[in-house]
Amino acid sequence: MAQISSGDSSPPGFLVQHRGILIQAALLMALWLVLSGRFYLEPIFYGAVSVAFVVWLNHKARLIPISSGEVLTGNRIYIGRLLKYIPWLLWQIAQSATYVAYLTLHPRMPINPMIVRFDSRLPNPIAKVILGNSITLTPGTLTLDIRGNRFIVHALVQKLEEDLVSGDMESRVGCLYLEHCTPEEMCDDICIMERAWEIKKAVEPKDKGDA
Repeated sequence: MAQISSGDSSPPGFLVQHRGILIQAALLMALWLVLSGRFYLEPIFYGAVSVAFVVWLNHKARLIPISSGEVLTGNRIYIGRLLKYIPWLLWQIAQSATYVAYLTLHPRMPINPMIVRFDSRLPNPIAKVILGNSITLTPGTLTLDIRGNRFIVHALVQKLEEDLVSGDMESRVGCLYLEHCTPEEMCDDICIMERAWEIKKAVEPKDKGDA
């Protein structure tokens, strides 16, 4: 029995094809209006010109190869999941800020700095950039380097390190692009380094000694 496909072979419409650019332009224009506080023709015109330039620049920047030779392209992001991820990230930032403030004000200042190295299983370079920035935005952790799938992160204490390598944040970033992923699938080949020579070996480029 033959089945007739209704519209599967037709090309996507303009709104679907350029959804990311349109959303980016709308958000930038909204930010311009909020920051300027002026809603008459002249500032709106300059805002539109500025937004168009930034959107064009961002599009060109996506085509520039990064250090690993990859370009900042990837699968289409799930906007609904992104809108859920942003409040979750803000909550993590607030929690970590409170915890780091507690460590700082504690009489003994019980910190134990360490370097955490792990391999990510995120699907594209943009997802890795989102994860790296999310780690840095969260107080107590700092992304030092991203080389291919390998992340090198500084953590203040063991609790923050455990939260990092649990795979929770990475899986949430992965879900922005993938249909499904779990924390158990993330953060492979974890290595915790506290000694100076271990940290130096992890941070130094592998081909440094060729000179």
